[in-house]
Amino acid sequence: MNGKDSGSLGDVRGARGLFPATGKTAYFNTAAVGLASRALVAAYHSYVDDWAESGLDYVRGEAAGESARTAVAALMGADRGDVALIASVSAAAGLVAAQLGPGSRGQNVVIGEREYSSNHYPWRLLAKKGYEVRQVPFRNGGLEPEDVAECVDGGTVVVAFSGVQTATGHRSDLRAISAIARGVGAIVFVDGSQLVGALPVAGDLGAVDVLAVPDHKFLLNAGRGLGYCYLSREAQDRFVPLNAGWKAGRVPLESFFGPTMDLSPTASRFDNSISWLAAIGNEAALSVFDVFGADAVYGRNRELAEMLRASLSEAGWTPVDLPEANRSSIVSVPLGDREPVHLVAELKRRGIVCSARAGNLRLAIHFYNDEDDIARITSALSEL
Repeated sequence: MNGKDSGSLGDVRGARGLFPATGKTAYFNTAAVGLASRALVAAYHSYVDDWAESGLDYVRGEAAGESARTAVAALMGADRGDVALIASVSAAAGLVAAQLGPGSRGQNVVIGEREYSSNHYPWRLLAKKGYEVRQVPFRNGGLEPEDVAECVDGGTVVVAFSGVQTATGHRSDLRAISAIARGVGAIVFVDGSQLVGALPVAGDLGAVDVLAVPDHKFLLNAGRGLGYCYLSREAQDRFVPLNAGWKAGRVPLESFFGPTMDLSPTASRFDNSISWLAAIGNEAALSVFDVFGADAVYGRNRELAEMLRASLSEAGWTPVDLPEANRSSIVSVPLGDREPVHLVAELKRRGIVCSARAGNLRLAIHFYNDEDDIARITSALSEL
């Protein structure tokens, strides 16, 4: 990534100027899709113009994908050789689920009862292979380790959950849940959609076997089309890349034909063919993290999220109560009997973009937000 010409390193309060939409919109919807930076827009225009004039440069697209892999690995705190390019969280979950043979008596998978469908459906479908699917009820907006422990036993083969719950902003205790899962030899699968790019994860990465994240949320390419999947070395050794194609080769652009099969020795042997256009966008979108540094982004997100919590509480819109350790960059407010569709529409009419999820008004902070955005949403809700 190289964003040295876009701002001064560490001056994260200047991030707003790199995202055109912030000029007129108080944007609290990154948990759905992130905003486009000027760098992203310029990269797409340039690539599409070249495509129209000279044909699509797919080699450039491949190189952009490799650059993006390196950037996301750095945000995860991972070695780039441990990150595969896999289209989506559900595709990553499907890869893991496909590794499991027919379930024998007592074998089970443990998931959250209210998990997002991409990290819910692939595991539920294992019931057709004979596995018992145990769903842990949410408490305090997410999974509590002691509740997970009640469902895990010697027959548990996978424990799957979100690093941050999309509807409530509850951040899971990765280490505690992992210790329970690994205590019985189960695979730890984490949906990082609302975690990677928003909050630091490197300190918890050793507790994870598989961490999957799409590009269109906190990684800032709403055009989507490219996902990232960290696989521990143990998982790489254990899993078979069942969807292997040319992209899984040691040298992909030299792996178009048989009769030989020389797969990559790194996690890239689990790669799916990528969208070259998405890769160009991802490379540019991720460059913004280099402008300020990831730690500055994480710190700003925490600062703004706490400020938003306090401001909403003062206005009488009390957020979901979470212990500090379980807080994230998503702040959710229970709506009670308020009509979510009308509320979100009225806020949008006032230039404030957010979502309603599972009975909550969901407000997602990212580093392009600022204090004026918080004042704007608080003022609007006070009037409503």
